[in-house]
Amino acid sequence: MWCRQMRRTVMVFSVAWIALGAMAPAQAAVHSIDELPYVNVVGCNDKEHWAAQRVICSPEARHSKLWDKLVQEDGYVFGQYRDLLQNTALNSPEQQRIVVSQGEYLRRRDACGKDLLCMLRVEEARDKELMALRAKLRKDLPEDEIAAWSKGWVIPGSGGKPQALGQRVMAGFALYPLPHVTLADGSTLFWGFQQGEGSVQSLAMTNGKGQLQVLGMADDLLLSSKEKTSTPQLRLFVQDPKALERYLPALRAWAAADSLGFNQECPGKDAQRCTAAMQSPLPIRAFLLRHEAGKKRENNALQSPVPLPKVQDSVSPGLFWQ
Repeated sequence: MWCRQMRRTVMVFSVAWIALGAMAPAQAAVHSIDELPYVNVVGCNDKEHWAAQRVICSPEARHSKLWDKLVQEDGYVFGQYRDLLQNTALNSPEQQRIVVSQGEYLRRRDACGKDLLCMLRVEEARDKELMALRAKLRKDLPEDEIAAWSKGWVIPGSGGKPQALGQRVMAGFALYPLPHVTLADGSTLFWGFQQGEGSVQSLAMTNGKGQLQVLGMADDLLLSSKEKTSTPQLRLFVQDPKALERYLPALRAWAAADSLGFNQECPGKDAQRCTAAMQSPLPIRAFLLRHEAGKKRENNALQSPVPLPKVQDSVSPGLFWQ
């Protein structure tokens, strides 16, 4: 279900801004959802592409009793549309169908002319449609697999005392709903934060079948800078080192986005910042979670480092929003 707190946030945002986009041509391959149609947010003082937006921004509409509800529903639709794009595979037929249906919705709203009640009904219908689609496409964190992977492993905790790996990982998934991005191959990257401590984060990478491939723990990486006294780090855990060859480009891009605070438009106005973050040394280390015969189950999860493969940076930090 659509998070009520997020709905309120989008509602406040949309009172000042109306969500729209230019009419979509045949959709070419993109590197970020920011390149897709209808994801831009344009104010009433900007060039207005849609007839309905011109009506909504008119003085007559602003004095209507329906105006607040009209803008609120527009914000709900925009928020859900962007979230669906983020959580479907980039350039996939599924994602393209969502883009096409959004264009159809905007044209239906235009067809209402100056009838604000008609517009509101169209918006409410689209809101319900997107909510149902979100429920259908919902993806859950593979908690059972995370528990199985981390069982018997510990990491150095505060004061040098050992901390259960699973305890630390799940602490970093306290955020709800968890941000996650589905890549073009159907794999999904989930991430989260510890309650009340944004610098303690966890991530999980699953393949197209939803099977766990990589676990991760980030500490002090969020908005990391030279001014920080702590040392940023991202520790990755795999059961098969080959998973790093496939998923490291996405994990590097996530780490760069994390260091910038996410929500970067690249390609776009933040391209230079994203490039600089990707070119900076990213504090990433990887470890193998594989119990050796004859050893007790309570093993240090950092005892078997794995070298990071050389990979091309084929994923943009602009893919990761929250």
